[in-house]
Amino acid sequence: MIKYKLKCKAQFCSKNKDFDGWFQNIKSYEEQKNGGLITCPTCGSDNIVKSLTAPNLKKSVSQKHDKEIKKQSDSDISGIDNNKVLMTILRTLKREVQKNSTFVGDDFVQQARAMKKGTLKEKAIHGYGSNNEIEELKDEGIDVVDIPWVQDDH
Repeated sequence: MIKYKLKCKAQFCSKNKDFDGWFQNIKSYEEQKNGGLITCPTCGSDNIVKSLTAPNLKKSVSQKHDKEIKKQSDSDISGIDNNKVLMTILRTLKREVQKNSTFVGDDFVQQARAMKKGTLKEKAIHGYGSNNEIEELKDEGIDVVDIPWVQDDH
């Protein structure tokens, strides 16, 4: 495994801190980067660059030192802010929905029903509907997903 220092270059990312990314090899990194799969853990942007890196060769160390390192890394993991992680996931999901579907606004419920009836060509759409309208669509056998639409962080 190769550890790279990565940095978000999005204008709206206020953190601009380095973060680590672990990859099997450089090809794996490049495939994920080109596929938009590497995102900022703070803002969800895929405008990520790899910092210059040097090989990190592990020297033989005592077992005591290995245990100290493991203990420290375990405590780092427990300090992850779950809200930030969740917000990043929701922002990434929102970006994917926007990229792969058409926004129909308040016409969402009507267009979903029209597609189910066959009067409108089926395609991926997103828009607005009340909780009751969404439940009615589900009861009618129309496959819809209600996603919390978080604000972009910029």
